[in-house]
Amino acid sequence: MRQAIFAGFAAVLPLFASADGIAIFPVKLLDTSKEARDQTAEHERRLNILAEILQSELDGAALIGKQAIAGCQPETTECLMLLARETEAERAVFVVVQKTSTLILQIFANLVDVETGELIASRDLNFRGDNDEAWRRAGRFLAEQMRDAGD
Repeated sequence: MRQAIFAGFAAVLPLFASADGIAIFPVKLLDTSKEARDQTAEHERRLNILAEILQSELDGAALIGKQAIAGCQPETTECLMLLARETEAERAVFVVVQKTSTLILQIFANLVDVETGELIASRDLNFRGDNDEAWRRAGRFLAEQMRDAGD
C-alpha cells in the first residue's frame, strides 16, 4: 500500500534543474487527522516552506512548480519521470507529508535516479508539531537525509 502511495505521489513533484541537479516536485499533503478547523491555507504555506528548505539545502536543486505538472493529468509515474528528464536533472525528489493528528506528522520521501527511474533512497520520518518551525526543522533534517543518501 505504501509503495502504491509513493508511486502515485512520485508523479507530483516537478522542477526545473540543471544537469547533475535535483528536481524537487511539489510536496503533497495527505491529511487524515479529521480536525474540524480548515487549515488549508496554513498547510499550503507549510508545504511551500518544506519545498523551499529542500531547494536551499540541496546543491543544484530546483523546484518544479505546480503549473509544470499540470500537463501530467493524471499524475502517473511515467509522466512525472518524463517531466523530470526534461529538466535535465540527474535525480528527483518526491515528498508526501501525512498528518495523522493535531501533533503527529510523517514525511515520506523518495530520491529517484531520473535516467533509470531507480530508487536511490527512501525516507520515512516522523515529526511533532503542526506549526511553521516544526516543518522547518523537519525540512532541514530531510534535506540532510537526502544529501547523505545521494552521496
